[in-house]
Amino acid sequence: MSDTRNPLVSVVIPAHNEEQFITKALQSLAGQKFTDFELIVVDNDSTDKTAEIAERFGAKVIHEHRRGVGHARQTGFLAARGEIIATTDADTILPHDWLARIVDEFQKDRKLVAFGGLYTLYSGPLTARIALFYFAHPAWFLDKVFSGGWGLPGVNFSVRKDAFLQVGGFKTSLTLGEDAEISRRLKHVGRVWLDPRFRVQTSGRRYRGGLIAGVMAYIPNGIMRILFKKHTFTKLPTIRSERLLFSRYLTRTLVLLAILSLSFFYFSHHYSTKAGSKKMDFVANKLKGRK
Repeated sequence: MSDTRNPLVSVVIPAHNEEQFITKALQSLAGQKFTDFELIVVDNDSTDKTAEIAERFGAKVIHEHRRGVGHARQTGFLAARGEIIATTDADTILPHDWLARIVDEFQKDRKLVAFGGLYTLYSGPLTARIALFYFAHPAWFLDKVFSGGWGLPGVNFSVRKDAFLQVGGFKTSLTLGEDAEISRRLKHVGRVWLDPRFRVQTSGRRYRGGLIAGVMAYIPNGIMRILFKKHTFTKLPTIRSERLLFSRYLTRTLVLLAILSLSFFYFSHHYSTKAGSKKMDFVANKLKGRK
């Protein structure tokens, strides 16, 4: 990271209770080829060591107590000093040329106001990883066709600060889709481009309940945006663990089966012993009667 007071790029990471993930993200930023950037971590009302970890990596930590990724990104973007603002998520690992590629695209095309790419999963169910790898591009392309423009994902998003200010920034009332919504407005200012080959890696924690459950969390908002040009106010659940729900339920089921098996064995043994004892007493009494 650069120590200059006027960096070319500002990197903004919104973070709420991300102590389990943010270290990997910050390590990937520390290894960037392009170094003229400032790092801003927006601590979005965390109760863990998120801010402490960010400070150890030299980040400027800003506290935003209004919960929501829209509020967090807006606060970080407004504090940014760079001409270009790049943003990602706290559970994301960036390729070492991530910033270099972003800067190169903006320098090549002065009409470009926003640039981004897609993402793959470095964890989560295998079905989700395969689906994102092969079908993310077709899904985003269809969204572009029906929505009238690219919707850049916040996990891999960059914008010229002057264009960001010109459109008024993020719509902070949105709890989901603030990245796609601002992308649509930015196209009226200049060129918005998504390169599907430009990818980062993020965690699969949103898919820990399986591919279908993960996708269904986003579908209502996508349908409303495409068909009615509106955003639903779906709020994604706070998930801070990659542990698969299936494995958790499987573990609980196995424990329950073990308890039931032991209970069955105990009671069957207890009653069979008791029944055997009664039978022995009955036989003994019969023998005594014969005498």
